[in-house]
Amino acid sequence: MKVALVLGGGGARGLAHLGVLKVLEKEKIKFDYIVGCSFGAIIGAMYAQTPQVSLVEKRLRNFVHTEAYQKLGIEKMKRQPVQEEDYFRQLANSIRNRVMLNVVASRISVLKGERIKNAVYYLVKPGKIEDTHIPFACNSTDLITGRPVLFTQGDIRKAVLASSSIPGFFPPVKIDGKMLVDGAVTYNLPIKFARALGADFVIAVDVHPVLQKEENLNNVFDVFLRANTITATLLTEESLHEADMVITPDVGQYLWYDFDKAERIVHAGIEAAYAHVDALKQMMPPPKAHRFRKFWRIRSTSQPSVE
Repeated sequence: MKVALVLGGGGARGLAHLGVLKVLEKEKIKFDYIVGCSFGAIIGAMYAQTPQVSLVEKRLRNFVHTEAYQKLGIEKMKRQPVQEEDYFRQLANSIRNRVMLNVVASRISVLKGERIKNAVYYLVKPGKIEDTHIPFACNSTDLITGRPVLFTQGDIRKAVLASSSIPGFFPPVKIDGKMLVDGAVTYNLPIKFARALGADFVIAVDVHPVLQKEENLNNVFDVFLRANTITATLLTEESLHEADMVITPDVGQYLWYDFDKAERIVHAGIEAAYAHVDALKQMMPPPKAHRFRKFWRIRSTSQPSVE
């Protein structure tokens, strides 16, 4: 049996993935491969390359002191009041408060692509997806076709960059004629891809925010972005039943840019994972030696085939 760990997107809330990985590693709960989206793709790629959570955590801690982190502009985002947690709301605030509409109309993103690229390239080591210690895959979304794209081979940095490029904030990543943005646009929790790639047992870590009641809808931006938030939330919730075990850290109160609250977010991941350890050990198949079957392929359809 093949066991997959699926790590969902959620910005800073994705730091809870570290806490989950700490527990799984300590309790010797093994998985055959990792499928990640957005920040889950970043954490997943780092761990797949270096399957030792202490080293992944150290690199992330060092990252917040780098120029690459400072240039992401997260601190500026934090100074803006928000009524609802999601980065599309932040994008609207950026447009209204800091950027002239006629300027935005002539640009494909508010921020330059080099900012997110430098961040991803600092965190993820160079190499190919098919060469990671733990087999890894991540998903993105093609703006041209409107279809999800699953990366299972090729440059791991480019794949993770495409999976985590927030539309509107950062420009699409162009690969093989596609214009790729954050995988969360289509599948924030890519459980279906883990199944399509051969997973018999799926452990999913869900860090998407809880949809709060919203009455303050005053303009077209508010209505449009609220509709997008509802769609994204329901898509994620609809996919949860496809997993054998869903770990949901209590991180709904944190905003996508709350990286300064890393300690609490990681701890929430630890608590959530420990709450499921006993059940996981009972449900998972017994460990045995096996060879991982190669299936790597990049697909732009919602039904990737397995080789």
